[in-house]
Amino acid sequence: MQRAIETSCLALALAAAVGCAGNPQPRVKISYSDIPAAAAAPALPVPAEPVAAELAPESGKEESAALGAPISTREAMDKALSWSVEALTFYEHGEWESAGRTFSDARLILLEADLPEFWKKQGLAAIQSGLPESFRHYDLEAIAREVERKDRPDAAELAERASIETEVRRILRQFGDNTPEQRYLDTLVYESQRYVEFYRGKYREFFERSFLRKHKYWPTIQEVFAARKLPPELGYIAFVESGFRPRAMSHANALGLWQFIPETGKRYGLVQREDFYDVRKSTEAAAGYLLDLLNIFGSPSFLLATAAYNAGEGRIVGCLRQLDALEKRSFWEIRSCLAVETQEYVPKIMAAAVISANPRRYGFELPDEEQMRQTYEVVVVPQVMTLARISELSGVSPSDVRLLNNDLDASAVTTPGRNFPLYLPIGAGTRFTGALAAQPAIPEVTVASSTVPEIQPERRAPQRTTYVVRRGDTLSSIARRYDLEVGTLAKSNGIRSPYTLNVGQRIEIPSGSGRSGGDADARILYVVKPGNSLGDIADMFAVRDDDIVGWNSLRSRKVSTGQKLHIYPKRDYEMRTYKVRSGDSLAAIARRLGVTLTNLLTANGLTVRKVLRPGQRLVAYVPG
Repeated sequence: MQRAIETSCLALALAAAVGCAGNPQPRVKISYSDIPAAAAAPALPVPAEPVAAELAPESGKEESAALGAPISTREAMDKALSWSVEALTFYEHGEWESAGRTFSDARLILLEADLPEFWKKQGLAAIQSGLPESFRHYDLEAIAREVERKDRPDAAELAERASIETEVRRILRQFGDNTPEQRYLDTLVYESQRYVEFYRGKYREFFERSFLRKHKYWPTIQEVFAARKLPPELGYIAFVESGFRPRAMSHANALGLWQFIPETGKRYGLVQREDFYDVRKSTEAAAGYLLDLLNIFGSPSFLLATAAYNAGEGRIVGCLRQLDALEKRSFWEIRSCLAVETQEYVPKIMAAAVISANPRRYGFELPDEEQMRQTYEVVVVPQVMTLARISELSGVSPSDVRLLNNDLDASAVTTPGRNFPLYLPIGAGTRFTGALAAQPAIPEVTVASSTVPEIQPERRAPQRTTYVVRRGDTLSSIARRYDLEVGTLAKSNGIRSPYTLNVGQRIEIPSGSGRSGGDADARILYVVKPGNSLGDIADMFAVRDDDIVGWNSLRSRKVSTGQKLHIYPKRDYEMRTYKVRSGDSLAAIARRLGVTLTNLLTANGLTVRKVLRPGQRLVAYVPG
């Protein structure tokens, strides 16, 4: 939501990147990877068409990026370019229908990237310069418009359009839009049908995995929305925003299931990162925000509120002000004033709702609620808990817990936040709940229920940590490290402005600080690898760029190969080594070591195009 428009410098950099295969991908704050299926592990129900076949490391095949993960700008542009070349090949062979569908997919995947708005308006023309020489003479936009025109849709397409229109009309009635003008309805039905085709085509696996995750979150979403008298279909905002992933993070630093940016989240009670990951708390915040948007634009105006959720209320108000006083204040009247991403936002939500109402009608063999209940139990884990502890209480191994819950990334050692719904095999959920209830210090959770128990604040014994000042330390760098205000730290230690410290001086860290429970002296000496940036290194150890600057008294945010950096992460990290074998791929090695592919590349100064040699040794920093 409210994604920040990238600067023109980024646009120029991306323009160059499309034509240069060797350039690195833009950095994504959080990336995800799925765990390969263990032989004895019960897997989520698999649709008739296999979902992302898992490859053994020895297979020698390249593994695809994790589905359902936030897609990077680079990946979206690469896909759009590849699909456009595929579409032009269809076009040259006279297969216009296939060419039209593939061009449409390429256009839609570009909308998934955080591109500057003026790039999005260019459509396929934005990647024209990246075409191979043999296709460079084609005008992508002109060819796409030509092959996408269909004067006579066939009977099956007409029947499907009628089915989609019926469902869209039903949803619009829920939104209070009972009599949309036919021209607007036709546009919305056409664009929703286009997204239905996209979701069951090249984006099929993303949709299927998101749909399987939906079963865990939907009861809480519907309970919260029903209590606020919000239409249930608005719950698909979470599908569009995050693919039902509570730990999703966008390039604009939007977090969680509902993708709140920090400023907006704070207005609705989401203060700490854990609040954004809290399924119930973030859902209540989303409902509160939608209700406020309805109050701003007048109820019923769910389409305006939905558009504002994506673009921000300021943008919608600005577009409404451009209307003549006699014009109707509606989403339809301002649609052309909105960014392309926002124009497409409502059809995306409609398409997800249409398919979910009857997956088989649209070619998806997906389990319904009853089938899921017969296979899995859903337990709500009230507090952040380690997978090792969950394994101990349920009798299910941590790797199998990850396998069953593809919203846990490969390196996860805890649940993402409070009130996290977890799939467990039948019997294991009941065993987990009983064992958890027997622990007096931890509140009870419910099985297969949308009711989440109220969580009482955890009582901890007061703690104080002593920090010994090192060369280069400042009071502000120590305060940042422990998530404290400089003034608080100064006051608790009797230090007056101007703040001066001496090497060897002891600083008392007040209880309740974000880092006071950890080992302040846990340190990693990291040697910068080729291609590393300060941000890449910070992401690998889950710290902030500014922390590394303060810890190492850096005068510049640039780092050079061979430079040594002292890192003080919040948790312990173990450096593991791996000897490359014949047939290994980087993605397979990352899975084996329990880290993300991005972190493996950073730790070794590699790119995804690097050819591995048998016997080569790779390292990875694995959280303990």
